[in-house]
Amino acid sequence: MTIDEATGSLIGRAVKRTEDRRLLTGRGRFADDAAAIDALHCAILRSPHPHARIVRVDTSAARRLPGVVLAISGAEASEHWNRLPAAMDLMDMKLPSVYALATDKVHYEGEAVAAVVAETRYAAEDALAAIEVEYEPLPVLASVHDALGVDPFENPDGPWQPKTVLYEEWGHNVQCDWAFEIGDPDAVFATADHVVSCRPAAHRYSGVPLETRAVVAEYDAGRQSLKVRMSTQFPHQARTLIAAVLGLPEPSVQVVADDVGGGFGNKLQVDSEVIPTLLAVLTGRPVKWFEPRRDWLSSAPHSRDYAHHIQGAFDSDGRLLAVREHLVGDEGCDGAGRSAGLGALLVGGTYAPGPYDVRSYRTRVQAVVTNKAPYGAYRGYGKETANLAIERLMDTAAARIGIDPVEIRRRNLVREFPYEMSSGPILESGSFAECLEAVTEAMDLPALRRRQEEARAQGRHLGIGVISFLEPSAAAIPMSVFNGYESASVRITPDGQAMVLTGMQAIGQGVETALAQITADRLGMNTDDVRVVYGDTNAVPYGLGAFASRGATYGMSATHEAATQVREKLLKASANLLEANPDDLELGGGEVWVAGVPTKRITIADVAKAVYLFPGPYATLPGEPNPTLEGNYVWTNPNVSWAPDEHGRVRLYPAHGSGAQAALVEVDIETGQVSIEKLWVAHDVGKMINPGIVHAQIIGGMMQGLGGTMFEQLCYDDEGRLLTTTLNDYQLPNAMSAPPIEILHLETPSPVTPLGTKGVGEAGCIGTPSVLLSAVEDALRPLGVRVERTPLDPQRVRALVREAQNRVDGP
Repeated sequence: MTIDEATGSLIGRAVKRTEDRRLLTGRGRFADDAAAIDALHCAILRSPHPHARIVRVDTSAARRLPGVVLAISGAEASEHWNRLPAAMDLMDMKLPSVYALATDKVHYEGEAVAAVVAETRYAAEDALAAIEVEYEPLPVLASVHDALGVDPFENPDGPWQPKTVLYEEWGHNVQCDWAFEIGDPDAVFATADHVVSCRPAAHRYSGVPLETRAVVAEYDAGRQSLKVRMSTQFPHQARTLIAAVLGLPEPSVQVVADDVGGGFGNKLQVDSEVIPTLLAVLTGRPVKWFEPRRDWLSSAPHSRDYAHHIQGAFDSDGRLLAVREHLVGDEGCDGAGRSAGLGALLVGGTYAPGPYDVRSYRTRVQAVVTNKAPYGAYRGYGKETANLAIERLMDTAAARIGIDPVEIRRRNLVREFPYEMSSGPILESGSFAECLEAVTEAMDLPALRRRQEEARAQGRHLGIGVISFLEPSAAAIPMSVFNGYESASVRITPDGQAMVLTGMQAIGQGVETALAQITADRLGMNTDDVRVVYGDTNAVPYGLGAFASRGATYGMSATHEAATQVREKLLKASANLLEANPDDLELGGGEVWVAGVPTKRITIADVAKAVYLFPGPYATLPGEPNPTLEGNYVWTNPNVSWAPDEHGRVRLYPAHGSGAQAALVEVDIETGQVSIEKLWVAHDVGKMINPGIVHAQIIGGMMQGLGGTMFEQLCYDDEGRLLTTTLNDYQLPNAMSAPPIEILHLETPSPVTPLGTKGVGEAGCIGTPSVLLSAVEDALRPLGVRVERTPLDPQRVRALVREAQNRVDGP
């Protein structure tokens, strides 16, 4: 996009995404597109048992097959690599000690036990059938109750009586047990006018990206260097983890992530990815691996699968005085080593008060291991967990006390900023009340209520849901690979173009466009003149990649500050060439000119040529310690605090967006079918850099939240076997299931980022499950139905209706 001195700033404009032409015309470069001469193909044998000891693995027959170069078991591989390092290690978490290929036993159906490399993918896949594995089945933990032997809400401290122990060295099946309290909740509850409780829960589902996990690894024995092309959201941390597993010096490992066909938090781990990497080192040939969809569903990171017991103490006016919250998550075989989903439960416990003023609070979070796939990050990462709990509580309280559900929210929303939550985070700025008013006005709530009454008179069941939400973003987690900073280098090249080298990773969220937009704005250029480079650990500064909606805060802030450094040197050099004062100069349209003297100007290209070439830096930037047009910056957020205060609180999320959502649904009580007529959302992301990208991010998030609430399910049977193994079984939303969505944008700039930005990537999915449950419960209110858990598929909804009808009719 072109900008000149008359059009003003690029910030806040819906600049067309520069990456879309490449991606939409099939010119994207994904990991599976990487071509390597003489490449072998990898296939991975996965366990058919959820829990079993490995008695024997025999790969000899597979090795003899035509085209097979190597077949290897976990025990054989353990001689060449180290155990998987943890992604996080805090809060006294228990960490499993495992390899990427199982050695002694398997912990879930789908765990890798052996691998093959062959000349073709067909030969590699066929060879898996020739590998003989003898298993000794063990008792299976198919649920939290199996893992504890008791109801965790009735007996949170045990004594636990598990069917078996997944990791013998732990002695139990609780990976993390964290509690926090402030104020005196019990005293408040003892004197409250109303005590309300509910048990919201969510089923197991996760992201389903177009591109599953993929690796192309090449090892150069002569240079002792390893190049790994992979589909990942955090190339530098991936390099660190791969080097640790293989015992290689980190400078000898290069990780490259070009285009990524969907991240959503699911590609924030290194697990199966090291298997083809090791095989490349052992064979001395490039090795390529692309994960089959079945393997993705069975062994890639799973998410959600939690239950709350939340209680609220209210006064007679419906003001929330205290909250007691207990959250229990089924995190499969692990949520901190193989993947990093355990942190989502901690986020859920920390942010359960939501956007409401709660001064007395107690939480307990228990992460329980079972024989299911590892627990990983997925869009929302605990924010939707917290929102489901508090919003179900607010609706329950409204019905119990007899207050309109919107009014009870009005009375409790945080309105003064900055606001320190009882659990520690500081909400730096916000507009919760304004978002709630905006969404109720846009939907014309009184008119919808009249329409609902008319429908009920006709025997139809329309439901209206309205909720508020809080979007924490930009995680900075100590003792983890997600610890909170970002790096950027910005340079003007000798021809007057600009480059941004960023530690951020593009995963479809618009990084290339937004960072080019910021750089062009600071340097008075056109966005077409800015090239953004990312995803190559040998080319860009060490950064933390894409997660927790951190691009708008960390990535943009680092780029803005680096570009500001370049701007200052650009103005100094231009002043010397124009014989003017730098303070009198202005930038725009690729030129620099003296304010008020439009004829006295010079192009940025001529300035760059003068700095780098003729007459050179001594003449154009005399005395400058770094006399090139380059800036480097590592940005950290001042709203982060890892030092516990007197209550033991820390601040790990420095940015907080505001929002409200509404839904109109109709429920067919004969079939249980829920039809979503319309969704509304009002959201405040701080300063919008590119409203078009913000708009699209919210739509995408809402559709993923809708899919997870209505369709998507990772279902296990009582023996721990996955039933949803294909996309025929695991249903996804599509264009036909997308309802009309109306989005309202508010802007309350953050005071702690240079541009006033916050995050937006998870906004759409945080409140969508809550508002759909609220709307369906409202539709079925005449039947006395309470809706506390997902999914809202026809079978479950019909079962709720039948249960309510049976209560009325009797046995």
